[in-house]
Amino acid sequence: MTIETDLDRKIASTLGDLTIDKEQVRRLKIRDNARTVTTFVEEWLVSRYDQPGRDPAETFGDISAFMSKHLPTKNEKESIKNRLLTGESVVLLDHFSVRIDVKKGKRFVTIPCLEERNAETSITLLDEHSGLMSGGQWGAGRLSIREEAKGNVIELIEFRPMQSGRVKLDALIEARDAFTTVEWLSVLLRTMGYEPDAYKEHERRSIVLRLLPLVHKNLNLMELAPKGTGKSFIYSNLSRHVWLATGSLTRAQLFKNLNTKEDGLLARFDLLVIDEAQSIDFRGEDEIHSNFKSYLESGHYSIGQEKITSECGLMILANIDLDHQSRPVRADYVMGLPEMFHDDALLDRFHGIIPGWEIPRITVQHYAQGPGIKADVFGEYAHQIRTASSASFPFGEVPAMKGDSRDVNAVERLARGLSRLFMLNPGHPDYQEFVLEPAMDLRERVRSQLAAVNPSEYSSRVNIEVLD
Repeated sequence: MTIETDLDRKIASTLGDLTIDKEQVRRLKIRDNARTVTTFVEEWLVSRYDQPGRDPAETFGDISAFMSKHLPTKNEKESIKNRLLTGESVVLLDHFSVRIDVKKGKRFVTIPCLEERNAETSITLLDEHSGLMSGGQWGAGRLSIREEAKGNVIELIEFRPMQSGRVKLDALIEARDAFTTVEWLSVLLRTMGYEPDAYKEHERRSIVLRLLPLVHKNLNLMELAPKGTGKSFIYSNLSRHVWLATGSLTRAQLFKNLNTKEDGLLARFDLLVIDEAQSIDFRGEDEIHSNFKSYLESGHYSIGQEKITSECGLMILANIDLDHQSRPVRADYVMGLPEMFHDDALLDRFHGIIPGWEIPRITVQHYAQGPGIKADVFGEYAHQIRTASSASFPFGEVPAMKGDSRDVNAVERLARGLSRLFMLNPGHPDYQEFVLEPAMDLRERVRSQLAAVNPSEYSSRVNIEVLD
């Protein structure tokens, strides 16, 4: 049993019901039963069934029974459909999402565990749960069969989301005041599922940079690192507003499908993460390249006659080789990415590069050993502060700067994100160390790669002067 620390007590007493014991969630090994569930699903189940002093075996038993009944495996899909056909209504726990087919006048529901894409639902239900149309939501959905002249249709008739609703930003701002900046960094790491004391100081500061595109709109980053450092884990486990893509991507998937009129990933999420980018297959690379350049510069792109604007950020994750000193083997390490990212004009549109080579491979000792903010709570918190007004969330200020326009734009965005993450504004004694300097470092790595791929045009230094 882990010994409770002062940080544990402060997190639990200050943040209260917003927290969960991350170690207890891991110890229950819920994913041994269903590896497809996300962290926020695990934590929701533990919050529902675990009580202080309760035998973990009883908690696990109740969770397992719930999952067996409501979270079926793929080989149970036919028996579920058969139950529906006999007139039974069935409650399933899954990631439900809705797409609107204007031509057919239908609201189609996707239910992954049934491999069903053409279930339907009502406008009334969507009015109550609009998140189903913006990336989908994990939750408990009640299904039934509706008879129609052309055949039976599976219908989603009730839905109860398991993610948090809106988070009270003022409560988090008040709670933040109880922590020093170093302690708040530890809170963020715990929330991500990591144990702060298992990492060196510079490693902690590198890891937390992964949260930046969650808290600031249109922020474009790369993280290049060896395998096993947990690059993609938080993006698929902390927020329903993030889409993690692997394997291959088409123009239609990214931007818009002209046949179905369905918006692409960049128009539907807060953040698009391209994982294993060193081996991603871009189908229609020239057109994707062109649209990427336009979108990363301006936040909009054109498909056919339509101009689409979005606040989605882009995160590129890729594996690279390191030398015996745990540094990239080659100076121009972006050359390991697909060819389009060798284009300095596209590369210059990325705001920063996270030094993933500074983050060690994850071991059991790196897992969180105590309480942190619940994953779904943090995901909604991050989603809200992207667009929150200065009245409701008075952070994100940056000092005046002059210099190269792309450098200034990048550092300003990065600093605004760090300001929101740490809740620090200029004038705070920690602002320079935790906000401005890391923002400069992130952008300087982009400059180093620009200089490596095109030394005749780019210097390796950030060209910015911060004004008083």
